This record gives sequence, C-alpha cells and structure tokens, in this order.
Amino acid sequence: MSYQVLARKWRPRNFEDVVGQEHITRSLQNSLSEKTVGHAYIFSGTRGIGKTSVARIFAKALRCENRSAEQNPCGECGSCKDFDTASSMNVIEIDGASNNSVDNIRDLISNIQYLPSSGDYKIYIIDEVHMLSTSAFNALLKTLEEPPAHAVFILATTEPEKLLGTVLSRCQRFDFRNATVDDLVKHIKRICEVEGIVFENDTLISKLSKLGNGSFRDTLSLLDQVLSFSLDKKVTDDTFSMALGVAKTEVVKAIVDSIVSANIETLSHSYRDALSQNVSVQNIILNILEASFGIIMAKDIGSYQRVENYISEGNFNGLSRAEAYWIYEVLSQDFKWSLESLIPEDASEIVMRKVASRHDFIQNTQAPVIEKKSEAPVTTQIPGATAAGQPIEAQAQERDPEVEERIEQEVPAPEVVELVHHEPIKEEVLAAEKVDKPEEVTTVESNEPQIEEPVTNEPKVKDWEAFLASLFKKSPASASNLEQGNLLEPIQLNRTGLTVQLGFPVGAKVFYDYLNQPEAYEKLKMNLAEYFEFDTDNIHLNLILVEKEKAQEENFRSKAEIKAEKEQQEKDNKRDQLATDPLIKHAESIFNTKIDRIHLNED
Repeated sequence: MSYQVLARKWRPRNFEDVVGQEHITRSLQNSLSEKTVGHAYIFSGTRGIGKTSVARIFAKALRCENRSAEQNPCGECGSCKDFDTASSMNVIEIDGASNNSVDNIRDLISNIQYLPSSGDYKIYIIDEVHMLSTSAFNALLKTLEEPPAHAVFILATTEPEKLLGTVLSRCQRFDFRNATVDDLVKHIKRICEVEGIVFENDTLISKLSKLGNGSFRDTLSLLDQVLSFSLDKKVTDDTFSMALGVAKTEVVKAIVDSIVSANIETLSHSYRDALSQNVSVQNIILNILEASFGIIMAKDIGSYQRVENYISEGNFNGLSRAEAYWIYEVLSQDFKWSLESLIPEDASEIVMRKVASRHDFIQNTQAPVIEKKSEAPVTTQIPGATAAGQPIEAQAQERDPEVEERIEQEVPAPEVVELVHHEPIKEEVLAAEKVDKPEEVTTVESNEPQIEEPVTNEPKVKDWEAFLASLFKKSPASASNLEQGNLLEPIQLNRTGLTVQLGFPVGAKVFYDYLNQPEAYEKLKMNLAEYFEFDTDNIHLNLILVEKEKAQEENFRSKAEIKAEKEQQEKDNKRDQLATDPLIKHAESIFNTKIDRIHLNED
C-alpha cells in the first residue's frame, strides 16, 4: 500500500477524535440525539482545523442506522458502508471553487428532488462555498430556504464574510476555533506514540506546533516534511532546522543571551552562522521575538523553567521586568524597519547590536556625576601663576551650581587648564593658597562687578520643580522617568528630613516598575539626598500606582501629560492665530477659498 500522509491517515473518524472543537461536536451530537437536525449548516474557520472532517462525520452519523450512545456512526450498517465507498449517491461532496457557475447549481437543484437510495437523508457538502458566484447563490437561495425534507446542506468556508446575508440567514452557523499550541502538542505526541516517532526534546514539538499557526493539517504536513529528513523516525534539532529552515534552539538562545548580556561578538557570530545555514532572516526574527515574549511572561510569574531553552538562568535573573518590556518593544518596532530595508540581513543585525549596546547609549546621554565631597587634593596648574610655573594644590570643596554659572558668565576662564585627576575645576581652588603673583591670575579687565567668592547668605529655593531642573542637567534620563509621574501632595521638607509622595498613572506602569527596582530606587534617594542635603536615611520616598478610576476622580495627571497638553494648547493657539490673521483672511477673499489645514513647522 502506498504511503499515506499523516493529515489523511489521522483524519477524525468520530466526534471524540475531533480536537479543540468540543463546542461544535457537542451541539451536533445533541441535535442528533434530540432529533432536531436543521436543513442547512455553515461551518466557518481557517484552513485545516476540521471543517470538512466534522461535516463528513455528521453526514455519516445522520445516515447511520445504529448510532452509538455518543451519536457516532457504527461503521457496520449499509449506510455507513455506502458512505465509505466514496462514490455514494446519498452523500454528495461538491467543490465550490471548481463548480461555481449557475449551471452547476441548477444541476444540483434538479437532482435534489430525488429521494435517497437508502436511509432518511440525502446530504450535500459544499466546500469553499464562498467561491460560488453571486448568480449561483441566487439560484440556490430558494432551495436552501425550503429544501425537501430528506435534504441537508452543509456549507464549509474559510471566508464567511464573503457570503451573502440572505445565505447566512438561512443556515445555522458554527465557527471553528484555531487549534491552540497545547492542543497541537498533545495531538502530535499522540501520533508520535502510535507511529513510533521520537523527538529529541519537547521543545521541538512546541516549536512545530507554533509553526502550524493553529492548523492541524499544516502542522501534520510540517511533521511529514521533518520526517522526510530524518532517519528511523528520529527528529533531532539539526534535522528539524534543516527540514523547515528555522534557527536551531541553541542558536536562538545564544543570540538572546548575547543581546541581554551585551556580548556583541557572540551575537554577530551566532546570527551569521544561522544565515549561513540557509535560515531566513524572517525566521530568525520570529524566533527572537517569540523568545523575548516568553521571557516577559516568565518574568511576570517568576518561572525560569518556561524559558530555559531561550536564555541562561544568570541573564534571566539579572534582567529586570521593565528592561524585558523595553527590549521587546524596541526589537518589534525596529525589526519592522529592518525587514523593509534594502539589506534586511545587515539592518536586522544592527537592530540587535543596538539593543545589546543599550547601556552604553544610556550612559553617554547622561551628564557626568559631580561628587558632593572629595577627599583627594586636586592639582591645578595655571601658566603665569608662579615664576617657576609650580602647581598650586588645594583641597576640593562643594560647589554651588548657581554661583558657578554666574562666574562663567562674568569672569573669563584661563586659557590653559590642566587637570591632573580629571576632576571639575572649582572656583575655590584659586583662593585656597596665595600665589607669588596674584595680579596675573586675578586681574580681569571688565566693566561688570566681579564676584570674588561664593555668596552664601543668598537663600536657595529647593522644591520639587527645582530638583527636577537640577536633575535634568545631571541625568536627563532619570529626570524623564520622574516626569512620567507627579506629586500626590506637596513635598514635606523640614529639619528632620524629606517626605515625597510620587504617583504614577496606570499608563506609566513600566516607569513605576523600573523605579521600584532596588538599584533605581536607591539611586533616586541618593539624588534627593544630595540635592536637599540630607542623609539617605532621612529621605522618605513613596512610589504609588494610581488606579485609572482614582486618577479620573482626582484629576491626577503626570507631568509629562501636563506638558504635552500645554504644548498642544500652544499649537492650537498658534493655529487659531494664523487662521484669523488679516493677511490670511485677505488671501482667502482674493482666491475665494478657505484654508482647510495649518501645518506648523516643528523646528
């Protein structure tokens, strides 16, 4: 006997064999047991999920003379044997794609009046019924609404939206669901057990099930393809990859690990190795996104075992939830661009290298951190300070940013400055020791009043807005994170310490989660302590996630939202100003027209 593909060999023979469509098989079994069979049915759903198979089981059961208690056909009576001959005159299958003309439907209608040669029913199964022409549908409408008592129509389609409303209203409609990955995994394992097929690991079965895209027939066709590359029905990672052109599990894991750990060299080597094995860049990208999504799901429930084939345990534990969300978002957006570029292979590698180098980019966008106090002396050499050109040593002290800014505006800087320890020059260095020729470094020709020393008696405003402004100069990324929230109440600043109640809307939960990470939280407290001049123990910082209902009730909005609304209002005002400009109005009257849109230059 010739080889029979698995999709045909494992076609369901009774209702219990149908996987994942219990809501439909139960309804059909009930209609058979209660003898409430309709005259027309529509089975809709994607390809390969059992529409035609269920139609055949239902048709066979309808004509069976000795149905079981579960309403399955017995397979032994004359009607069942007649059905199995595939040339039955009582169960007629029609392909709507190749029999879609009016003449084909008229032939069907002319034969429908004849009684079945045996049994009670004559059944018509029309597959791909949406392919019938409008004229053919119109010819079928009257018969479909009032067929003879012995006639039952079962219409199968993958595109029910193309059917006429008059057809849909005359039929009972059953929508088939796509098979879940779990359903497909169980189905494949059952087939493998019977057929003697051995997979190297369960990960390959899961990967095969996902490639099936919810279709039983597509999944079994892929399994046939894999078996054609395998020896003795043993499926390994190598044969699986070679047969289907997908990346090996170990290669995907190496790429994901390299992205997380910023190992650019391993990343490029693994990626290029996959391409050299004739794995398409689309498949590589799908596997990486699938792995990234799985990592997020595993992070949410704290289960590394779910993604042990995608990422090492060390990298999984070192990756925060907020960072995992950020990585997936950036990859999914940038991969869309890379696939549309002139060289998708190179562009996709750049995307992965960029995400792997994320920490370098973030570090380069932040201003250098200025320590509050420095115990090490700073050696500064200024030409002309001494006759011998000897360095002047001074103890570094805390700087006042406002005074520095005023000094920089009013006092010209020396022409050459050499910093031995690469620390910022402080204005107190010049006054720390007397030099041999002070007139050469202190004499400045200017009409403006000169500042010789920091003003210490001038009060410095310290509130939340001033803190954010200061933080923007030091670390724009950190300040932007804080702007995604807002104060729930004014800060409480007294001699004993500082209390901050900072709320975040639900839409900014990713920033709330990030700032709740121990490292980010402690860094924020240190920034507050440095600016407000307290120890971190005296900083009481509460981060609160404001639910959507409460935010609406209390009109709570983040600073970013307020800023965006303000900018939008300014743009609207500018548009209104332009729309009512006398020159514009005069131009409209001259050309007898109206301005329908005003585009503002963002620059």
